[in-house]
Amino acid sequence: MPVLRLTLAVLGILCLLNLFSNYPGVDKSRGYNPDERRIGKVTMIYGDNKSIYERALSTHREHSRRMGYPLSVLRRPILDGTWNKNAILLSLLLQELEKPLDQRLEWLFWFDSDTVLMNPNMPLETFLPPSGTLDVHMLLTYDWNGMNNGAFLLRVHPWSVELLSAAIAYPITSREHQPDGLTSDQTVLGYLLDENKYFSRSVEYCPMRWFNAYMSLPNGEINADSPEYRQVHPGDLLVHFPGTSRESLSRTMEPYLEIAEAHRSEWELRLEHTGYAKETRAFWNSVRPPKA
Repeated sequence: MPVLRLTLAVLGILCLLNLFSNYPGVDKSRGYNPDERRIGKVTMIYGDNKSIYERALSTHREHSRRMGYPLSVLRRPILDGTWNKNAILLSLLLQELEKPLDQRLEWLFWFDSDTVLMNPNMPLETFLPPSGTLDVHMLLTYDWNGMNNGAFLLRVHPWSVELLSAAIAYPITSREHQPDGLTSDQTVLGYLLDENKYFSRSVEYCPMRWFNAYMSLPNGEINADSPEYRQVHPGDLLVHFPGTSRESLSRTMEPYLEIAEAHRSEWELRLEHTGYAKETRAFWNSVRPPKA
């Protein structure tokens, strides 16, 4: 695409987000010492099914309270549909990058509003690459349809600004050349990661259960008819309900909300009582082995 065209598009987005950074639709829940943690949590809630989304958000608030994570919630749309996900993330990235290095967050954790936080004792830092791994800027997961961006970790870094700017601008700047089917923020992101080595080489795909597990049976037990590695287990961070219709969303999420709201001890395991410390260490040693 012409460089000038892309530059103008990105500049326009940045100007919009400069206004958006102080937008009253963004609700920031603090109540923590901002120097304690280096990860912020981000989501958006508006439109239909708001009551069930608010209940789900309350489970994330408890996680943020226990772990000291700032929580940012977009409450009013800026762009059309799910494109607001990229907009709020880009806005927060720019705000963090304006700060001195020792005062900014290092990562943002995005979670869709149809996720229930099941284990508020699980630190998000558990899943991050080792501190010396400077070439990984995004952690995603795959499901049977390919990449799913319902929950992911994104480093506060210029690379992330470039990725989100490209994703937001893509439907406009590439309207004449985009492949069929690029109709959502997820499909555009997947296309950018598949087609652009600059972006793809800084992404790592992690096991789904780490931070984007899907539901098992309604009572929380494992469904023998579905791959176990996709299903949430006691002690896992959260459960996600992608593709659930609006009509059945409340009914489907209700059993997991009841488990989370009851703070059942078998679900709220501390890190040392799960296998995640060992598993994540082994994973990163295999995909990004330490340099000799």
